[in-house]
Amino acid sequence: MNAFEFHCPTRIICGEHALHKLPVILVEMGVTKPLVVTDANLVALGITDHAIHRLTEAGFPFAFYDQVPPDSSLSVVNDVAAIYEQEGCDGFIAFGGGSVIDTTKGAAASISVGNRDIAELQGAEILQNDLDPLIAIPTTAGTGSEVTLVAVIADEEAHEKLSYTSYKLVPHVAFLDPLLTASLPPKLTATTGVDALTHAIEAYTSIQKNPVSDSLARQAIALISENLVRSCEEPGDLDVRTSLALGSLLAGASFSNAMVGIVHALGHSLGGLCHIPHGQAMMMLLPHCVRYNVENAIHVGLYGELLAHLAPARASALPAGAPAAERDRAFCEHLFALNESYHSQYGVPLRLSEMGVERPQLEAVAKQARYDGAALYNETEITLEVAREILEAAF
Repeated sequence: MNAFEFHCPTRIICGEHALHKLPVILVEMGVTKPLVVTDANLVALGITDHAIHRLTEAGFPFAFYDQVPPDSSLSVVNDVAAIYEQEGCDGFIAFGGGSVIDTTKGAAASISVGNRDIAELQGAEILQNDLDPLIAIPTTAGTGSEVTLVAVIADEEAHEKLSYTSYKLVPHVAFLDPLLTASLPPKLTATTGVDALTHAIEAYTSIQKNPVSDSLARQAIALISENLVRSCEEPGDLDVRTSLALGSLLAGASFSNAMVGIVHALGHSLGGLCHIPHGQAMMMLLPHCVRYNVENAIHVGLYGELLAHLAPARASALPAGAPAAERDRAFCEHLFALNESYHSQYGVPLRLSEMGVERPQLEAVAKQARYDGAALYNETEITLEVAREILEAAF
């Protein structure tokens, strides 16, 4: 066995009404005035009330920022850091999806080094200072950012997504409360769920995989496959929602240690250049990337090892002793079948052209993807030809 490290220090508080413990946790962490970071849509839907009521009932003073966009940006991160200092806050509460949590990570990082411009901290392990207390409260089951060492933030001027990686960026506490995701529409539930599924699959096939990340990835895939469709069909089933959120968290912990690969490299580029929502990009790209790998004998046998966790019935239908390549193909076929079902039932787009991407844009996307941080952990080099082929297949 190769030597490895695994890191996941986040305290996890999971279950219905988990947020009732928020004031207690703040006191334990020594926070006297947190900055709540969220987005305007969650405020309009009344979802942020779950946290605000807990704070007001406990008499906690707090500052509030609700202007995080769907794609976080350097300027927004710097705005949040400035408000944190102006309001005299001493802790962060990130209440929202991946963009909100990554924005808050970025602002906390900026504060930790004297409110420097977040652009100066881009890269791997540039950040060395401890963050002020950071609590993550995800309202989607997809990004896993509540337990990861990664933040992805858009550079609006360069039209690219920047990756920040540091063990210092891992939130101190994560709340998983199914009441926060119960109102998600089926389409968003599906795309964010496939984002989580992609995290687990890419972690399992990463060159930096290890036995602990593998174990979490397998369990994450099982939880997501068992509960994603049911969450779309029965959005008010809180047990199902809890299991899906836990699957997303486990996938996040897995890829935070093993990292991701070609699906995310292409997805980040699509997000930065074409403004495709991340979960949607993952859904469109995942089957095509897996098919490319299967057809080119990349990750031979690894996808097949995951088949029983993704699709137990399909796995049991294969003959005993079926070749690894056959199991890999069955895994790939199931991913395409899942996408077709989400498309037919909920209208989820499956083609880049459906999202307004124009064919001439694919060349720039392919070129940028080659230099994405995720490309470093792919088993094979992401050449321009490979990126073009996959993007064309998804177009």
